[in-house]
Amino acid sequence: MTSHDTDITADGITRRQLLLNATIGGAALAVGALGGAAVSGTATRAQVELELVKLRALVALYEQLEKVGIDAIVATGMNVVRGALDAVKAGARLARDGITAAENALKNFQALLTSLRGLADAAGRILADLSQKLQTAQTSVAAMLGAALPLAEAIANFFNSLIQKIPFGIGDDIRRAINALVDLIRALPATVDGLSNQFLKPLRDTFFPAAGDPAVQAVVVDPITQNLLTPLKKFLTDVETLAERWDKDFVKPTQDALDQRAKIRKQIVALRQDIGEEAERA
Repeated sequence: MTSHDTDITADGITRRQLLLNATIGGAALAVGALGGAAVSGTATRAQVELELVKLRALVALYEQLEKVGIDAIVATGMNVVRGALDAVKAGARLARDGITAAENALKNFQALLTSLRGLADAAGRILADLSQKLQTAQTSVAAMLGAALPLAEAIANFFNSLIQKIPFGIGDDIRRAINALVDLIRALPATVDGLSNQFLKPLRDTFFPAAGDPAVQAVVVDPITQNLLTPLKKFLTDVETLAERWDKDFVKPTQDALDQRAKIRKQIVALRQDIGEEAERA
């Protein structure tokens, strides 16, 4: 018995056993094709030879089918798609980092608004206090002069009446200073009203409403979150799921099948060698 007769194949049988099994199987196939005539001895040599020709033609067709090279095509296709998916997964990781950065920026923006709320409240209190003091001053001056005039006009009348009672003339510098003071006082009510109603009130309504969500939440934060960040995160999850299913449900079983086919090819090569050696000895 030669060494190749006892070589163990991947399935745990010797090459000779594999050869014998194949021979028996081929004989059984031939008998089946002949309808069992070979067993009864009624089959002619021509019939047997015809069936053997058919079997050889069938084997030749299988060999031609094997030469199509579908394994290489499938392996190449898997490698191409795997490379594309790897690039997509890398892009998905970068996109997730971008989403995290955007979410952090929105959180920081909202935290900044929260801190500005305190500053806006402090500015509102200062303006309210200034407005109250202007009102008190106007009331006091009106009571002193006996006329209900705007504060600036009341002060201007007060200084004019005071100047008229001075027995000697006053310089232009003093008049300019009095006029500047009157202009300042005249501008204060409009300035306080402008800051309160045209700046702080819109600021509060937009960013710090007394009740409900601020307008910036509905105009900026929610649209970015709901229309961009949330759908993008779902899309990236779908991409990652697709990549995982590709590896699990296609690549692994396909690679297992290719490995099994390669194993069977080795067995076929070994069988052909044994058949050739048996034919030479015969």
